[in-house]
Amino acid sequence: MSAELFEQVKNLSLEVRSLIRQGVREGVDERIQQRNQLLQQWFSQINDLINLTNEQQVFLETLLQEEQQLLTELQQEQKNIASHQSGKKKLSKYEQLPH
Repeated sequence: MSAELFEQVKNLSLEVRSLIRQGVREGVDERIQQRNQLLQQWFSQINDLINLTNEQQVFLETLLQEEQQLLTELQQEQKNIASHQSGKKKLSKYEQLPH
């Protein structure tokens, strides 16, 4: 839809420019008003796309930060478990030593 609107705006602009160069005044104002309305619609659609893209980017950045934090927490938990397991092995070996 956005591409169609742009083509309409472009064609109307070229038509208006051509008419003005030819010295035609009749109907030019109406074409300019029509072109301006289409231009506003086109800008509105483009703005909606930009905002949607920004919202998506912010969401994905937030999601990535949360996942990175969870990954860091998981890695820390794994280190703690490994450390605990290592401590249990050392204790087991110590208990097996003759006293």
